[in-house]
Amino acid sequence: PLFHGSLDMSVDNGAYEEATVYLMKNTNNIRVVLQQMNGGEVDDKNFTFRITDDNTLFAPDNSLISNGGQVYAPWTQGQRTVGVTEEGDETVTVAYAEFSTSRLVAGNHTRLTITRNSDNAQVLNIPLNEYLLLLKSDHFDKMGDQEFLDRENNWSLIFFLDNNHNWIRTHIVVNDWIVRINDAEL
Repeated sequence: PLFHGSLDMSVDNGAYEEATVYLMKNTNNIRVVLQQMNGGEVDDKNFTFRITDDNTLFAPDNSLISNGGQVYAPWTQGQRTVGVTEEGDETVTVAYAEFSTSRLVAGNHTRLTITRNSDNAQVLNIPLNEYLLLLKSDHFDKMGDQEFLDRENNWSLIFFLDNNHNWIRTHIVVNDWIVRINDAEL
C-alpha cells in the first residue's frame, strides 16, 4: 500500500512532542467477476481485462499531475466454481480478474474495458469511477465524491454475460449493491 499524509508542527529544542499524522491510502484493489446468465462456464483466458487512468504522478498536496496515462493489467485472474445452476445439473464457473491501482480521482476519465479475445470485440467499456460512485449511499450525501473514493479501497464488480459472452446491460452488482440500468432501445 501507498500512504500519503502531512503534519505541520513546531517542537522546541530538546522537547518531546507527540502528534498524529492522518494518512490517506493511495492504492485500490478492484476485483471484476464475469458470470454467464445461463450458468455456462466463463473462462478468464477468453478475455483481456484493462483499467486505464492517468493517476501515477502526484504533487506534494496529493493531487495528480498528468503523466500521459497508465494501462493497468490484472495482477491475478482465473476461474472459480460458485455453485450449480437452478436446475442443479451444471456447475457455474465464473471468471475473475483483480487489479491494484493508484488513487482514483473524481473527474478523471478512468475506464474499465474487457475485450473478448476470439474476435477483439469490446464486451465492456465503462467509466469506472462513475460506476464506483453509484455505491455512495444517500446516508453519506454530505460526503464529497473524492472523499468517498479515498475512503473506500476495496471494490468488487460483477458483470453478467449472455450466451455469446456479451455484457447484459440490465443490472450490475457492485459491493453487494444492485444497480439497474434501464437505458434500452424499445
